[in-house]
Amino acid sequence: MDWEIVSFEGLGAIRFGMTPNEVADVVGPPDRSRRGLRSGSFNEFRANRTPIVRYSENRVREIEAFYDLESVTFQGIDIFKSDGLEVLRRLEKLNGDAKLSVCIVVFDKLGLTTGRLDQGPRTGHSVTAFARGTWNGKLEDFEGISFT
Repeated sequence: MDWEIVSFEGLGAIRFGMTPNEVADVVGPPDRSRRGLRSGSFNEFRANRTPIVRYSENRVREIEAFYDLESVTFQGIDIFKSDGLEVLRRLEKLNGDAKLSVCIVVFDKLGLTTGRLDQGPRTGHSVTAFARGTWNGKLEDFEGISFT
């Protein structure tokens, strides 16, 4: 399956606002789920190389893909097969800036966060697509960062 990220819409066939049943219809049932930190939130995990799906109030809010998921792209950029620093540079340019906190880089205008693709180990590399409004009011403690 191709996992193309579309800003504020979703990742592959998984779209923001879908219910757990709708997600199961397109990628299969979860192998397990775990309650999230916030009230009304939970995460679903599948063993068949699919993203982690995060819900809030029973609707998809975030979708996270890790380095071992094939064909994760954003606007023609192959997130995990390209040089990590180059990916960050291109995302920064598209977004207009980048913000960092605890190894998470936020590209708020693109609807993406990354687990520092320019650092090791590769097993920690990730990209998360998020629904509009997810990071509103939460970036005050983040610092600006540039990869150019």
